[in-house]
Amino acid sequence: MTRHSRTLNLFKLAVLNLLLTTALVAGESGPVDEDALKKAWPSDGPIGELFHDVAGSLRCPTCTGLSVLESDARFSQQIKEIVLEQVEAGKNRDQILQYFTERYGPWILRSPPPRGFNVLAWLLPLTILLLGPPAVWFFVWRKRRVMNTLGVRSSDDIIKEMQGRLKEMQA
Repeated sequence: MTRHSRTLNLFKLAVLNLLLTTALVAGESGPVDEDALKKAWPSDGPIGELFHDVAGSLRCPTCTGLSVLESDARFSQQIKEIVLEQVEAGKNRDQILQYFTERYGPWILRSPPPRGFNVLAWLLPLTILLLGPPAVWFFVWRKRRVMNTLGVRSSDDIIKEMQGRLKEMQA
């Protein structure tokens, strides 16, 4: 086998690997079919508002950082269909979110419910935002004050001392 034919075979193998990987990834997280992409989810009226509110509150299980509403992954399409069924059945937002929380746990929610241990997720950033700047100011101010007592004199003290000595020398 010549060097050229080996390089060509490696190139073909790399292209085949790329195509297979792309097909696998699209098969796992891609839409079910073309009709699923073209499906018009309700957007008008109370049903459309509730659908968008609930689907926007659920996390896509296969995507990173996307809601079910924003994702076209197969699993998100299935969740959107369930949300639509429940909205059309007359359930309210809390009932639908509870349905998904019971099946997937609180992880499925994009924002944690402000109950129990999750209260920390809501209060900790607010506490840091409110108490952080005063705490930093206090510790910096205190450290600056301690440094002044370690024998380091300010320029004002040195100037006053020099002026006093000049007056003594002139008298």
